[in-house]
Formats: sequence, structure tokens, C-alpha cells
Amino acid sequence: MKKTFVIIFSFIVLMIILSSFMGGPHKETLRSTVSGEVIGQIEDGNYVWRGIPFAKPPVGDLRWKAPVKPDNWEGVLEATELSQACFQPDGIVLFGSDGGSKWSGSEDCLYLNIWSPKKSEEKKLPVMMWIHGGANRMGSSAEYNPQAIVSKQDVIVVVVQYRMSTLGWFRHPSLKNTTTTEEDNSGNYGTLDNIMALRWIKDNISVFGGDPDNVTIFGESAGGHNVAALYASPLAEGLFHKAISQSGIASTASALQAESYYPESRISGTVSSKEMVNILLMDDKKAASSEEAKSLQDSMSDEELRSYLRSKEASEILVAETKASPKLGGMTRAYNDGHVIRLDGIEAIFSDSKINRVPIILGTNRYETKLFNMWNPKLIRMGEDTKGFLPWVVSWVLPTLPQEIYKPDYYDAVNQYGSDSWKESAADTPATQLVNSGHEKTFVYRFDWQDLPEFNGVDLGRIAGASHALEIPFVFGSLFDSFIIKIIFKRESLNSAKELSDHMISYWTQFAYTGDPAQGRDGNSPKWESWSEDSTYIILDSDRGKGISMTDKFVSFKSLVKELSEDSRLNKKEKCEILYNGSNTDDGYPWAAFNEFEEGHCLTLDLSYLDRSRREQIEEEIQEGEEK
Repeated sequence: MKKTFVIIFSFIVLMIILSSFMGGPHKETLRSTVSGEVIGQIEDGNYVWRGIPFAKPPVGDLRWKAPVKPDNWEGVLEATELSQACFQPDGIVLFGSDGGSKWSGSEDCLYLNIWSPKKSEEKKLPVMMWIHGGANRMGSSAEYNPQAIVSKQDVIVVVVQYRMSTLGWFRHPSLKNTTTTEEDNSGNYGTLDNIMALRWIKDNISVFGGDPDNVTIFGESAGGHNVAALYASPLAEGLFHKAISQSGIASTASALQAESYYPESRISGTVSSKEMVNILLMDDKKAASSEEAKSLQDSMSDEELRSYLRSKEASEILVAETKASPKLGGMTRAYNDGHVIRLDGIEAIFSDSKINRVPIILGTNRYETKLFNMWNPKLIRMGEDTKGFLPWVVSWVLPTLPQEIYKPDYYDAVNQYGSDSWKESAADTPATQLVNSGHEKTFVYRFDWQDLPEFNGVDLGRIAGASHALEIPFVFGSLFDSFIIKIIFKRESLNSAKELSDHMISYWTQFAYTGDPAQGRDGNSPKWESWSEDSTYIILDSDRGKGISMTDKFVSFKSLVKELSEDSRLNKKEKCEILYNGSNTDDGYPWAAFNEFEEGHCLTLDLSYLDRSRREQIEEEIQEGEEK
């Protein structure tokens, strides 16, 4: 699944990067921050600063500690080049059976980029801070160019980086001592990096033309999850004033599980730091087995363990993380540590009427799971390599194309229910909870665009349309002038997509200005109503599809299971398979539903050919229910 994400996302990233141009420093961009003077450049009529540090490099003794304000510098810092990405797997080469072997980026990565229109000197403009996605394991600020947003709608956009994987979220008991703070002990270093970036914005953005009292955080996928984490964090209160979560998972990892050895089943919602140390000890030949490693680790003092962990290379840590992955681990998520994130988790914030919350947009894409399922050999027959009928640069990031859907109805159903489950957990249920607890400024969207071209007889709209991450180029708007895109898409489709992108940029920026997307910044978009019983969310599609309109249909677990039980496209076994696999994450359907679905029919089937860990979890939850 990780490899799939990077292949598709690399294509989007490459298009965006190709649309940017880096020039030299320009005296008009000289600004004085609290840490020193910086100078940027002028691109496409906007001011741009790249690679400004917002925290000290989190290396050495600062690894696995809360970020610290950057040191002051002398002279003028030339903020004209991108910083290195935070440490991660290199390109599309992801963790393999050996844990991975190619890496990119650096632990010294806490830098941000700023885009500002020239007219920001006339008045203080709204600020939008973008948090990139990538399962909290990959991605960087270099992948995003918000020139179109800045130019069209007069906002300032800040793109930030944060520590990822177990360099960004890690809890081991040995790291706590009398010198560490509650923030250090939280393990939520990636979340704290984003909070530090917001603090930097509060202290400095006014000299770049921004209004520190009008800041919107927005992000996609893991970035959307990080937006939800900030929304729920008491430490971030007052640092932002609106929030947009695009395809974000609003659930929390267990701090207790992060510090504990796995149970015998190895089922856990997060990576165990103790299991990681066992892997490191075995890789270093200090122990021959997990039992020996556990005995050795338990005999080591906290000081010895701290020193050992900080002595390891970043690549060794990420390899150990992969080897120590639990069953049903899912993406890297913030911990319910009780300080950065409340003990009852991110989810609890949506129902708490006592919290002072800010306006929020929640949304997902119509077929989120197609990004992952379109590469599943059990569902899709893959074609030959793409050389010869795609531009060479597309062939480089998309070496093969899906060729044929084996069972079209089943494929459509798998993606419908998986994506609806995603929507239920990421948007509809949180929105319902927010409104029921008195929060009226709640807005929800579903992105439906799938007007993709055909390649070599393959209908990419059917196979891949409206998938995870596809809304990003529409929100940023920097993709559509690319010569490659103009080659691939027909003029009518491209013009229609550009019009949809303009509407989305207009909605997003109007929300940044006022906390209500309304009819967009331009005032000529269909009215986007807040979530209510009569009108729940807006569908975002081009005029060649459904268009833009409000709907009153929303997804709950109850409605989802009811629709699945009545679906004439599927036989009973296929329905059970879909329920069994849930949404392809550990945040899917409640497994206890197996007891009730189709009057217990699913329990009579042999589903051993599916993921064994899921079967184990079902059996455990059913047994626990019976014991209660």
C-alpha cells in the first residue's frame, strides 16, 4: 500500500514541482524575524522564502525531545533554497522485507517555506499553513507550490515540515527522566513540530504581510490527521483560527501500547518502542532471539537505553520500526499522552461542548481506496510497461498501468464501501458530533471528480477516479498549466477541471478569510451550507460530472451495513469479504458486527485466505463480548 501511494503521489508531486521556478534573492524580500534577517526571491509576481528554520535541528540530545526555538543568526539568511526533507525512505523505494535500504532527507529538517502576494504590504492577509501527507512516514514541503492560491486569492501560504515515523512519534520509558518535560515525555514530536511552526507564525508572520490572528491550518491524509491532532491539542489553542482536514483520520494511537511489549497475538494499534529496541539489539548481534533481547533490554538501565537509542543511525531506527511493525498497525498517529493530546484521544474533542472550537472543514474523496485497490493483483490485471504510449516522464513515475478490472461490479462495491467507511470516520461522524454538541461552523465536502482520460483502451476514470490525494492539485491549482497535463488531457476535460479548481480555491480561501466557505471568495460558486439534518455536505465535481451541489445524504455505520446487506451486485460471501476487510485500516468497521451481519452468516464461512490478523481480532472481540 505504501508503494502504491508513492507512485501516484510522485506523479502529482512531479507535476507541481515542474510548475515552479527558483530565482535569486531580491532586495524587496528582505524581512526581519525574531531570529534575524531573511531575504527571499520574486516568482510569478509573488514573494517566496524557502528554508527558514522554525526550530533547532532535532539531532543529538534533541532527538525525541520537544522542538526548541532556533538560535539567532548574524547577517542575512538567504531563504532561496529548499531545505532537506525529514528523514524517510528514498523516492518510490519503500520498506521491503529487509526493512529498506535507500533513504533520503535529514533529521535536520524543521524548516518552512512562505509564499506571499506583493500586495500583502497594503494590509495584513489571512495565513494558511499546509501540513503535508504521506502516512506520517514520507513527504516534504518541496512537493507543494501554492503560487496559484496566493496569486488568485490574496492569502499567505506557509508550508511546513515535521519529524516522521518513529523519529516523530516514539515513546520509550527510558527517555523520561528528571530533566525532561511533559512535552518531551509525550512522544508526540511531530505534533509538537507543527505547534512550534504555529508559534513561529504567531511571532513572525506579520513582517511577511500575514495576520497572526487569522491563521488556517490545512492538510491532507496524514496531514489531515495532524490537523485533527492540532484541533484537539490544548497546546495549540489560540495559535490557529480555522481548520481544514482533507481525508484525515481522526483517531489516536495508544500511549500505553507504544510503551509496552506486544501481546502474544501481536495485534496493536501502534508500533511498540520496546519491540523496536529488541530488533535493534538483535540486528547488532547483542541478542540471538527476541527472548534474549527482551531479557537484555529489561536488564539495561534507563541511561544505557537512552544512550543506545540516540547512538543509532536514523536508517537503523526506521528499519527496526518496520521489522517491529504490529498486526493492524496502520499509519503513524498522535498518542493520547494526556498533555499534548487528551487522554480520551482526538475523537473526544468532537463531542465536547465545553471546548472553544474554531470553524472546521472535513472532507474525503468519493473513491479514496481506489488509489490502493487499483494495484491489487486480485482485483486488477496489470498491463505492460507504459513506454511508447505515455510521455517519458509519466512512464518514469507510472511504469505500469492497470489494464483490466476482473470483476467490475465487485471492484466498484469494494471501493464504494471502503471509501464510505473512510468518509464516515473522517467526516460524517465527527461533523454530526460537532453539530450535536453545538458547533455550527462545521462544513463537509466530498470530492467526486473522475474525468480522467483513457490510456491504451483503459478507462482510468473507472479504475482510479476520485481516489485518495487526487483533490490536492485542485486545491493548489498549480498543476493545470503543465505541458505534460496539456498533452494527456483533452481540452474540454482540462478546462472543466481548471474551473472546478478555481471554485475549490475560492471556497478554501473564503473560509480562511471568514470561517465560512459560503459562495467562495469570488462570490460566484454554489452556496456551501454548514452541516445540518437538511443539508449535510457539498459535492465537488466538474460540469462534465455531477457539478457542485449540496446533498442531505450522509454515511453512518448503520446506513453503510444496511446498504451492504441489500446490495444486489454482491453475493453473501462477497459481502462478508467486504465487511471483513473493512476500510483497509485498523479504523474500519467494528468487528463485532460479524455477530449480527446476515444473521451470523459470515461466521460460518472459511475466510482464512484473508488477512489472518483480522480474523484473530474478530475472534478476540467476539470472545470478549460473550464473556461480558
